[in-house]
Amino acid sequence: PYHTIIPAMALRGDELFLSYGVMGGFMQPQGHVQVLLNILRGYGVQAALDAPRFCISAGSPDTESSSTGQSGDINSEVYFEEGIPEAVVERLRGACLLLTRDVLPGC
Repeated sequence: PYHTIIPAMALRGDELFLSYGVMGGFMQPQGHVQVLLNILRGYGVQAALDAPRFCISAGSPDTESSSTGQSGDINSEVYFEEGIPEAVVERLRGACLLLTRDVLPGC
């Protein structure tokens, strides 16, 4: 199971570039990638951590999709934090993705 904070390290070549961690249960590995990508894009560390994120749902054979009620809808829902423009969410929704504006409760 995921714990409250799972640390991550990033290297550049053989040198330590960054050591950091994010909270969020199932969201943790996704959050690690998003924070790292923000830093590589030039965000400062705090700005990278504060930037809004998205989460692809955990979906598993034992859980049900909120839209279909079907079990096992792996990665069928995408959650967005406040701060991601509604126009972006609507454009993705137009691509037939199942999206929600719920707070990311660890997905």
